[in-house]
Order: sequence, then structure tokens, then C-alpha cells
Amino acid sequence: MSRPFKGIRILDFTRVISGPFATQLLATLGADVIKIEKPGTGDEARHFCCNPDLLAHGMASGFLSVNAGKRSVTLNLKSAEVRDLVRTMARSADVVVENFRPGVMDRLGLGYDDLKAVKPDIVYCAISGFGQTGPASGVAGYDGAVQALSGMMSITGHPQCGPTRVGAPVIDMCSGYVAALAIASALFRRACTGQGQFIDVAMLDVNLSTMRSAIAWWQAGGDPVLRGNQAWTRIPTSDSFHASDGQFMLTVNNDEQLRILLRTVQREDALDDPRFKDWPSRIENGLALRAILEERFATDTAHNWEQRLTDAGLAVAGIRTLPEAMEHPQLPYRNLLLKMDGAKGVDGPITLLNTPFMCMEDGPAIDRPPPGLGEHTAEVLAEFGVSATENPLSRHESKKKPARAV
Repeated sequence: MSRPFKGIRILDFTRVISGPFATQLLATLGADVIKIEKPGTGDEARHFCCNPDLLAHGMASGFLSVNAGKRSVTLNLKSAEVRDLVRTMARSADVVVENFRPGVMDRLGLGYDDLKAVKPDIVYCAISGFGQTGPASGVAGYDGAVQALSGMMSITGHPQCGPTRVGAPVIDMCSGYVAALAIASALFRRACTGQGQFIDVAMLDVNLSTMRSAIAWWQAGGDPVLRGNQAWTRIPTSDSFHASDGQFMLTVNNDEQLRILLRTVQREDALDDPRFKDWPSRIENGLALRAILEERFATDTAHNWEQRLTDAGLAVAGIRTLPEAMEHPQLPYRNLLLKMDGAKGVDGPITLLNTPFMCMEDGPAIDRPPPGLGEHTAEVLAEFGVSATENPLSRHESKKKPARAV
């Protein structure tokens, strides 16, 4: 077995979500990810938790979710001695990833130009809220703020309640995916040309990219407003509907699907109604079409309608809770949920999410649980000729707050 990035070494200076997720993706594909953390506190995400037992061990749920497969080393980057060591480590590394505010790594003498001087073909990825240049480059970028600034919140939510953010940190996660893709492409380019690369990933760019269909709709004259659960296309049959005991989501977007839907709810006669002759007419008379459907849906449960419409070949799903979603019978077939023992301070196995694709051979896998703070310091430093008894590198701890990450 030889996963795609076996033999690739990554120095990971990232914190919180977006950067750690990018490097975890690469770790599941075989990369040796060395996570560099501040002595004493480490990644801020170690301390974001609702579980006091996990919090006491610096293994908060957010940290566990995006740091599997890595080795943790504690180094104080404000020590000149440590910075010399990092440059030595960079000589054997293929990739450096960081998500400090722009300029932080340059001031430490560990920016792209500094590390390129010791490793000319290094691939260096910097993740930030707004990019490395421009008037907003120094502004802190977090998922919620970027969702607000990008316009995403203005089209998310119900008119009665106002804008809302997406319930999960989707821009953090998408930024991690984009960074991992960019790093993979740079490594492929290096294999072809022998040249390294500097990669600039901005969460704002990622957010706008995820909204490309909505942006195209607006540029074509569409009205980007709050539509609740209705699709941005305004198609009335692509929305949530009420059954006798709850709601379900329905996606019916073409004429054949509409015929199947009306036949299944025993209202095929509505196809002869001139108000519903084509999609522009159906959009204009959407409330009337919706009233016909909800009258029928009210006669049975959301579960029964989901089963009936699914059997008819339509895209439909009951609105499940997160615990219910995690019990979906499809998941055991997807190699997504992996149980693993050995996380520091955690009794028993934890469930980790694998990288979400499968391969016939050498696909993504998680080799080790998320690391305890500094768990692998002695092991990694020994690889660079620094013994545990000689190690002075955890001294000189700074009293200042860590640099803000995105």
C-alpha cells in the first residue's frame, strides 16, 4: 500500500479549523504532517469545547475533528534558536502551511522567501481571511464574519427571521479543501518542473466561489433575497413542505420530475391547469401549486412521503437531526466514520471522519489519532539530531497571546 503523498513531509503551523483541516486531508493521503504548536497552550482549538473532560486534556471536539494523523511538536517560534531549527526542518520538508495573519511568518524570518532560501523547491501555502495583499489583507478572517461580508448571509434565512449564518463552519472547511487541492496541484507541478510554489488562499475568495451559481443568477438579473428553504431558482417544487407530523425537503426541477410528483400525490390533473403550463408560469403561481401539494402532503407523515417519493425516483429527504443523520444506513458503506483508540486523555474510542472519497486502491485512511500537545516533540526532534536531554527548545516561552489564526 502506497498512498499518494507517502514520503511527503509537511510542516504545519496552522491553527483552529481551515488550515488544520487542509493538512489533515493530506495526512489521510499519506503525508507526514508535523504540527508545530506553542508550548503550554498549543492550537487554540484545543480549548474550544462543550465537554469538560476533553477540555481538561486540551483535546476539545473542534481540535479532534481536524487533526488526526499528525505528529505534534511544541516549539516557541520567538526563540532565535528555534527559528534556526525550523529552517533546518524545512530543508527536509516538501510543504509548509500556515494561517497566521499576513506578515507574521515574514517577521519571524520563516516566510516563503526565508524558507525558499534553504529549500528552493518548497511548496508554501498561506491561508488567510482576505489574502496576502490588498486593503483588507491584515483584517482577521473568521467563518462567520466572512459569511456576512461575502453576501452569503443575505441569501440565507427566512424573510420573517432575517439573515442567518450557515449552521456549520462551511467556509473554514471549504478553505481547507481548496488549500489541499492547491497544495496537491503544486506538488504535481513540482514533480514536472522541479520548481516550488507560493500559494495564497483567501477565505473570502473561497466563499464567493461557493456562491458562484447565486452570483451568476444575480448577474443575469435575478433578485438575491432571502427565500427560506426554497432554491435560489425560485422553482416552487424545490423547497421544504409540511406533512402531517413534520417537514421534508423536495427537489423537483424539470417537467418529468413534476409529472412524477403530481402522479404520486394523485393530482396529475394539475398538469392541465394553465397556471402550471411551464416553469415561468409555475414560478409566477408558485403559492397555488404549493397549496395543492401541501393539501396532499398533510394526509400522511413526512417519513411515509419520503419513502413514497423516493420509490418514485424523486430527490426527497426528511429533515433529520444530526444524531439521526449519523445513523443513516448508507454510512457504514462509505468508509467515512472511523473509530480509533489512543487519543490522549480520551477514554475509549473516538469517532473520526475520514476524507470523503473512496478509491479502489490506496485511498484515504487515518493512521493515528489527533495528538496530545507536544506528544511527538522528542520523536521528531530526534530525527533532526536533537536528543530529549539536550532539548532547550521548550524554554523561552512567551507570555504574549499567540498570533491570531484564521
